Parts: sequence; structure tokens; C-alpha cells
Amino acid sequence: MAITFTNHLKTNVLDPLQALIVAEFAQSVYYDQEFVQRGSNWFNLQPVSDTLEEDLSSAHTRLYEVVIQYYRVVSGEYRKDTHIDAVSAITERLKRLIRNNTSHETYFFNGKLNSINYTTEAEGLSPDTLLVEASFTCNVFEVV
Repeated sequence: MAITFTNHLKTNVLDPLQALIVAEFAQSVYYDQEFVQRGSNWFNLQPVSDTLEEDLSSAHTRLYEVVIQYYRVVSGEYRKDTHIDAVSAITERLKRLIRNNTSHETYFFNGKLNSINYTTEAEGLSPDTLLVEASFTCNVFEVV
């Protein structure tokens, strides 16, 4: 007999997170594992983990972690006004977006950005490409 299931990572985490980002920033969101040039600025989501938090007799709560990457191409000498201010403004806006959507409809709850890394170095990036990585976690409750 075949089992029935819901793909919670897709349905309750990635799709709603992507929809929030697209609605707020009007930018495409990608799921690249390796660096791919996607224009002058874009978001990339990378699922990291799915952890069982609480196991009840007829339900469970899972903790999902996704790294939200923000890429921005800025040429010229690295300066506060052209490089740091540009990515920090987007990051602060992302922090507020997630904070305002901690519980997102019926999809996830306890959504938060746990840490933000401004000094990420990734293989294949040109010196003109800035990368900021934010660790997003949320919970999903499923009745089984």
C-alpha cells in the first residue's frame, strides 16, 4: 500500500520563503549549489537540515534550516558607501521581513534569521561579487 505524505521542505518552507523574498524585493530566487552568475544581484536558497524537534503520538514538529544567500556585483574599489551600505541595507530589510513573518500563515512558525555572515568567501567568486549568507530556521508541525 502506498503512503501519503507532504513534501514539507518544499511546501511549508522553500515555497513560502521564496514567495516572501520575491514579493518584498521583486527579484528572482535560485537554488544553485555552485556559484552561477545571475545578473547584478539575486538571492539563492540552500536547504541545510531537517531535524526532528518533538515526536508526539499523532504529530511531530520539525526544525528546518535554510541558508539564504544574497549576491551583489559591485565593481570598483571596496568602499563603505558602494559595497557595505548596499548589502547591509538589503540584509536589514531581510531581517525585518522575516521578523514580520515569524509565523507565516499555515506554513511555518518560529521563523528567524539566526546569524548573518558578511565575510563569506566562496570559490569562483570574482572580487566584484559580494556574498552575504543568512541562516534561516523555522518549525513545521505535522499531524501524522
